[in-house]
Parts: sequence; structure tokens; C-alpha cells
Amino acid sequence: MSFPKMMCSVSLGTLMVLGAAFFVMTDVSASGLHDVDLPLESSVPSDTLSQAERFAGEYRFVGGQREADGIDAAIEASADALSPMLRGLGRKKLKATNPVPKGMRIAVKGDALELTIDGKGFKAGLDGKPDSQKSSEGDAVKVSFKFRDGKLVQFIDGAKGDRHNYIRLSEDGNRLTMKVKVSSSHLPVPVEYKLTFKRK
Repeated sequence: MSFPKMMCSVSLGTLMVLGAAFFVMTDVSASGLHDVDLPLESSVPSDTLSQAERFAGEYRFVGGQREADGIDAAIEASADALSPMLRGLGRKKLKATNPVPKGMRIAVKGDALELTIDGKGFKAGLDGKPDSQKSSEGDAVKVSFKFRDGKLVQFIDGAKGDRHNYIRLSEDGNRLTMKVKVSSSHLPVPVEYKLTFKRK
């Protein structure tokens, strides 16, 4: 075999080997990408997600004047325990952060839950891990959700104080009862009251 023909044969063989390698690499790469694109297994137990779905929906406040008065009474009881110099300022702050609501919305988004009251609220994972966020007042807080004895509990904890919402859903799924507890190292007596909502 002449030298030019030998080189041509070698070149052709090399191209065939490289071509085969290219297709193998392409197949492996495509397989790897396919694996990455597969949905990851949820870190939240299925029963937790099922419980959250039961609470999901839009609700309107139906507590009326009685529960509105209950908020005022809880604020007064807490403010009265403050020193006279701080009482007026404390009462004003508590009234601003604990208004009578109009409605509530609970939405499940993947492994997370979003709870808003009159358009303001937080979204956090259902795994119970605290998530660092900013409140509507600009304060740094840690937000988490947990289920305890059938109740959905929202924890909003910050350096200035904590708010815990204990939410119970009626058996027919149409009514929510939320017990609110606002506490702080600056409040000798925490603010505690109840709110009732009905599904729209």
C-alpha cells in the first residue's frame, strides 16, 4: 500500500473513532441532563402537604365588633402593664401592628405556604425551618410554619418581639379560628386575642 493511501486509511479510521466517541459523549451528556431535569423528591412529608392543602383558600373576617373589642381590650391590658412614660407609645405601636383584619389568604406553593392578612404576610417552607425575612415595617424576622395537633402554627420571631398565630380549621373546612399571641421582652403582659374567618 502506498504512503498516501495508508494515510487516507488511517485518517478515515481516526474520523470513525472520533465520530463514535462524539455520539457516546452526546448520549451520556443528554442522559446526565435528563437526570438533572427530573423533579427532586419533596423534603416535606405528604401528610403535611395534605394538611396544608385543607387550609388553602380565601377567608373573610366574621368576628364582628365583639372580636374587634377583644383586640382593643388585649392591647389595653398589655399597655397598662407598661410604665406611664412608655404606655402611650406602646399602645400606639400595638394598635398599628394589630388592626382589625378584613380577610386572610392561605396558599400552598410547592413545599412552601404563604399566609397573608389584608395583602401583607409571609411565605415560608412547610419543613418547619425558620426563614429570614423583612416585616412590612422593615424589621428582620424569622418565619416558619408547623402543624401541631391539627392546628397550623405560624411563628414570626424578631428582636423587637414575636407573633405566633395558632390557626384551627373547622371540620367542614369553612371556618378558621386564629388565636394570636404577641410577646416581647418589653411587654410585661403579652397581647392575646382571637379572630374568626369564614371561607369565601
